[in-house]
Amino acid sequence: MYLARIEGSAVTTISHKSLRGRKLLIARRCEPDGRLAREPIVALDAVGAGLGDLVLISTDGELARILTGMRTAPVRLTAVGIVDHVTAAGVSGEEK
Repeated sequence: MYLARIEGSAVTTISHKSLRGRKLLIARRCEPDGRLAREPIVALDAVGAGLGDLVLISTDGELARILTGMRTAPVRLTAVGIVDHVTAAGVSGEEK
């Protein structure tokens, strides 16, 4: 698991049937020093996250497949929590 900042969402016109009607988030991983990673990620939204939210990302693909109800779902990353506060070296503060 890791923290990431939501920068937007992705809309698809054609997608795997397990993703139809599901919200996909565009985010960037938070590095230990508080900077955001350069490369964006796409994650399934399980918590109703929105633009600017700091979220907890699960890298457990099995969880994503359980949430979609399909063993063949092409998903590995899932936003599983919206973070209200972080206290750690390099990262701290209220997040909402």
